[in-house]
Order: sequence, then C-alpha cells, then structure tokens
Amino acid sequence: MKRFDPTYAFYKGNLHTHTTCSDGRRTPDEAEALYRQNGYDFIAFTDHWSPQFGRQDKDFVVLGGVELDVTLPYGVCHVVGIGMEESFALPPKERTDAQGCVDAIRAAGGLAILAHPAWSLMEPADIRNLTGLSGAEVYNAVSVPPWNGQRADSSNLLDICAARGSALYWVAADDAHFYDGDACQAFVCVNAPALTQKDICAALAQGRFYASRGPQIHQLSLTDGIFSVECSPCQQAIFYSNTVWSHHRVTRRADTRYTYAIHPADTFIRVELSDAQGRQAWSSPWMLTDAPKQ
Repeated sequence: MKRFDPTYAFYKGNLHTHTTCSDGRRTPDEAEALYRQNGYDFIAFTDHWSPQFGRQDKDFVVLGGVELDVTLPYGVCHVVGIGMEESFALPPKERTDAQGCVDAIRAAGGLAILAHPAWSLMEPADIRNLTGLSGAEVYNAVSVPPWNGQRADSSNLLDICAARGSALYWVAADDAHFYDGDACQAFVCVNAPALTQKDICAALAQGRFYASRGPQIHQLSLTDGIFSVECSPCQQAIFYSNTVWSHHRVTRRADTRYTYAIHPADTFIRVELSDAQGRQAWSSPWMLTDAPKQ
C-alpha cells in the first residue's frame, strides 16, 4: 500500500498566513509575491475573522481562508478554514464555541485545520471531542522565539490523540505575521494531479501530503509489516507509534530510504525525518488497526 500516487506531482504551499487584512504586516499582494519568490505553488490567506476567497493563476493558486478562535477555560482554540465557498458565513464571534467554528467552515465546503494546539495549551480531550477536523498543525513556525515561547511542535500532543484512536492529518505552516523570519519556514507538499484549487483541496482532504521544514518525502508505503519512507538525503529517521518501547525506532545514518518493522502492538505509525541542517519532515499517522477508545 502506497500513500502517494507516483503519477501526480507534489505542490508546495503554506496554509496559514496573515496579512494587513487582520494583524499581519504585509498586504496580500506583498505576501503572495514573497511566497512565489521562494518556490511555493499555493498559499492560503487566513486572517482572523476576515475570510478571503480563492483565485487561480496559471502557475499559482490562492486558496480561500480564515482563522477563527475561541477562549477555553485554560487556553484557546484556533481553527483555520481552507477552501470555503463564497457563501461562507462567519459564526457569531461572541456566541460560538470551538465546534461551532469547525461546523461553520465545513458547512461552506471548507477544510477545518486545528492551529498550533501546543501553543494554545489544548489537552488531548479538547482535540478528540471536536468532530469534522480535516487536520492539525504539527509545527507552527511563528511559535518560537523571538516571537513566542518554544511551543512550535505539537507532535507529542497529537501522538496521544492518535494512540487513543483520533488520528488527524498533520500540517506544518508558518502562521506568518511579522515577515522578519517567520515566513517561508514550514510547509506542506501536496500530491495532486494538477495545480488547481479543487485538486489541492481534494488531496488535503484525502491526506495525500506531508509536512516539512526542508526534507522531501517521495513515498510512504506499508508492505508485509514493513513501513518504509523514500526521501531526499537525510541524517535520521524516527518512527513513532503507540508502543512505548522499540529497539529499532531510531535510525541514524545518511540515507534516502528508511524502514521500520511494525510491532504487533502498534496501532499507528508515522515517521519524522531530519536533514543535515536539523530541519524536520513529518508524515501523518498511518492507522494500522482500530485503536482502543479511552
């Protein structure tokens, strides 16, 4: 079984970007030009409570987007909406909850992605109780110094969810606001038949993408109990699952292919790659069995 279609191309994009339409420091045109110059194929403008809608150029796609947020008793919940129809109606800001944000995005045909859950101080139960999520940010580039504390990486929190049977597709995104080092840092590469809004959103919904800060993942496959990844040159692969101990979880060598033998108790598997510059790439969790409900 293979995750990616070898007849499709990969397209690089950022799904979390702010502009002067909310609290970002560049206009949409300026932000688009920056991402184009840095080799991106698509972008979503996700300004706070200010929806924008998509458009298509020959060699670049702008996806419709928005970011909605609510306050929790001990943190916050931010939800990014991608690809909504122009009939999208904002939920009442003062009278909605996290599920209401997800529902409003889904009602307009959009994908609801949970933003920076570690930064937001969310608990696994908060995430697992939300229905209709299309994915979650495993890495949020602005959630590090000098802009924030060290809460960029949500992998441990999302692993707990996967171990309890609630696996989401994983996104890496910039959440660019300042454009002084927080942009063009984290991205998704989407495996799609063409660079169109429809094809990009369909691939995102189906999990045909990976998250990265640099390394490329060419293929993920699972055959006869062996999970393998083919990639650009890396220095390390770490295979994560719900099984706490595995003597062959970490492979430290320069290579372009790494493998992991599935443990009988594994209910999910994913891989995290690191290149010579210390940049990571993440696969989404691959569910192996029906995980226990807890």
